[in-house]
Amino acid sequence: MAEYSLIITDVTRYGSLYCVAGWDVDRQRMIRPEPPRANAAVEASRFWGGDVAGDGRVFAVGNKVLIAATKPPDHFPFPHATEDRIVVAGSNIAVLERLNTTQMVQSIAESVSASPLLAFGGHLVRAQSGKAQVPAGTNTASLGAIEIEPDEISFYSDVAANGRRRLRAIVEYEGLDYDLSVPADAAYRRFIDGEIAALKADAHASELIHVRLGLCRPFAAIPHSCYAQVNGLLFL
Repeated sequence: MAEYSLIITDVTRYGSLYCVAGWDVDRQRMIRPEPPRANAAVEASRFWGGDVAGDGRVFAVGNKVLIAATKPPDHFPFPHATEDRIVVAGSNIAVLERLNTTQMVQSIAESVSASPLLAFGGHLVRAQSGKAQVPAGTNTASLGAIEIEPDEISFYSDVAANGRRRLRAIVEYEGLDYDLSVPADAAYRRFIDGEIAALKADAHASELIHVRLGLCRPFAAIPHSCYAQVNGLLFL
């Protein structure tokens, strides 16, 4: 067991479930705290509920929290096992302080990579469609960030098979377009409340955009790929 002082950087939402991640200020690396019940064979067990994750909760973007956690069992699959940590059952999750956007970006500067490719250790494979993935099982990072100019991102939406509207972003980096899903909780809420225009306005009003990047875990329809996604957007 070890203690981790994390600045929460990534909060993604999938229906009523949340995945969270943060910057370990002592070890200068990303960590993904998972519930004590986390089981690699039961996907839902690896997510948090709205009682502890999301805006105004313990796991909210900008909160600096203290957790007690252990490394995952050896059978937890890469690339996510690189950052996975299992919170100790019965331990307290304490909020140490609340950082504003400027303070947070300054504190997590070392998490920023020079490109989407480097954010995932050079293992990101981009298709002609712009969608990009890391092969399941690759021993590399599953969390990272880049910083871009406002005119290097655009947004659109589509509809899932279950009828749910989904938010997506096209991120342009060094002449290449990356077509990424956006499960970031704050960005999706902004999208639902104000449509695409709200996010466009946020981008145009910024001088720089800090883009949190992550990989989804493989799912039944695509078991061998971990697709890149936008875990958060910080408009600077």
